[in-house]
Amino acid sequence: MSVKRLIMVILCAALLVTGCLGVPKNKEDREKAPLSPERTTYIGYSDASDHGYAMAVVTIEGDRITDVTLKEFMELSVEKDFSTYEYYPSVQAHALLPKRFIEAQGTEVDSITGATASSNRYKQAVERALESARTGDKQNKYFDGIFQGRSKADNHGYGIALVEIKDDRIVRVELKEVDASGELKDFNTYPHEPSREAHRELPERFVQKNSPDIDNFTGATHSTDKYKEAVQNALIKAMIEKALPNIVDGTYVAVSDVSANGYSSARVTVENNMIVQVDLAEYDQNSVEKDFALYEYEPSVNANRELPWAFVAAQSPQVDMVTGATYSSRQYIQAVERALEKASLVKRGGKYFDGVFQAKSKTDEYGYAIAKVSLKNDKMTSVELKYIDADGKERNFDTYEYEPSVRAYRELPEKFVATNTYEVDEVAGATSSSIKFKEAVKNALEIARR
Repeated sequence: MSVKRLIMVILCAALLVTGCLGVPKNKEDREKAPLSPERTTYIGYSDASDHGYAMAVVTIEGDRITDVTLKEFMELSVEKDFSTYEYYPSVQAHALLPKRFIEAQGTEVDSITGATASSNRYKQAVERALESARTGDKQNKYFDGIFQGRSKADNHGYGIALVEIKDDRIVRVELKEVDASGELKDFNTYPHEPSREAHRELPERFVQKNSPDIDNFTGATHSTDKYKEAVQNALIKAMIEKALPNIVDGTYVAVSDVSANGYSSARVTVENNMIVQVDLAEYDQNSVEKDFALYEYEPSVNANRELPWAFVAAQSPQVDMVTGATYSSRQYIQAVERALEKASLVKRGGKYFDGVFQAKSKTDEYGYAIAKVSLKNDKMTSVELKYIDADGKERNFDTYEYEPSVRAYRELPEKFVATNTYEVDEVAGATSSSIKFKEAVKNALEIARR
């Protein structure tokens, strides 16, 4: 997205709220106010702290909450990945609270034991989304609170702003800068004096101007631009009536179809309706990630290195393919397309993407299982299984001597297809292999999810 277009989005959102006249002062009155019939999707953000913040995307149809999507971001504006997050109460809060909000038709729900802070952030984000949805006069442009914004990332890192708002005034700004390695810059020891001065003096300038539109700091233009963009992003999050973005802030992971050569994955981060970061990976036919530091085919190395910035620059998956790496480029493009579809407010199709998806089970001392799952209209149409032994070699079930494992390999694919689920009975005598095959199918379905 161009800077000009971004400014227009912000101006449109500002104009939308400028014409409003008042807001119910207490929660009871707000909840009695009718919901807007013109929109169905609303976004709310919690206050930010040193532990991060939460976001809620709330869908309302016919005066009822029909869907809630929750996201939680860490202190450096990176979304938590709950598929790998180790603190179980937080995982539970993320998984269970959406249903509770829908059942309660509001935020009067019990917090998750052990995750009180996360629960409260989610409640506040949902409450603000609902307040944005209420029709009636709105007196203020912004919620009172502390909102975190970030700039786009480049090869030097990105900026973060914590902006405190009271009665539509910026009363405090705290600035941070994250370097290219993902670490916070220490401005007590940072060698570039203009950058240290900018970090120290710009917060007060934002407060005095009550706007991100300040003059660049001499000698620190690059840092100033990042800080201005971060403050701007924080103000958008603070808006009571936000312009609806095309894609929702967050990090989205998707994969390409698998072929005989393997598949690719894309991890796409969206901030302020913009693609700010793309991470690409490529996997071989045995689901082993390629190490491009050692990979010998230079065009594939170039594709992995160059395409992330091409996607960010284009703000689109439609980029030129890398010469000599057409196949890899196509897989990356498909993975980014699917990631952005996941990020879209407009959901198309069913539960899963149509395509062929490959995933593996956990690895133990005996090896791991692989499942290649073909999907069409949310139905498994075929399942192919493989087993990779402890030496990294594919097991040949035509010659394998343990008969129960052979039966599991031959019988389970049909069961998966017939029941359209990975939850099938294990084959007697081959419990371990069956569990691995089931886990591989489960993981394939998970990465195929829209």
